[in-house]
Amino acid sequence: MSRRALVIALHWSVVLLVLAMIKGGTSNPWVLGAFAGLVALWSGQALLFGLIGRAGPKLSPPLRRAYPWMHRTLHILLALTALAVVLRLAGRPLPWLDAWTMLLVTLTAGTFHGLFHFWRHTALYDNALRLITPRFLHRML
Repeated sequence: MSRRALVIALHWSVVLLVLAMIKGGTSNPWVLGAFAGLVALWSGQALLFGLIGRAGPKLSPPLRRAYPWMHRTLHILLALTALAVVLRLAGRPLPWLDAWTMLLVTLTAGTFHGLFHFWRHTALYDNALRLITPRFLHRML
């Protein structure tokens, strides 16, 4: 499996697990464990090899400079959410790092992330969605 394919699989798996946790109220232990494990794997590969996304040439210079920081912030939010989930699973939640609150913050940030890339794809025509979708979906984009 290529690095790109791994990142795409991790990206969409984590999205689906976040939605499953929202639906289930973060109560299902196997979903929590899968989320924490996949975020750990994704964070590890991002730390080792860097982020795979890139700012397109059609973005304005301020957005191009902000682009990597927006993604780093998302990865930090995911890692903090996974930490809160692990602490909850261990029965030792921290009062200032509540799993449910972190999940909602991550969902909100992820929604803005998705809207940003949808805007790039449709308004700037830079094919941003092709970078993070499996190849079989590209003909629909």
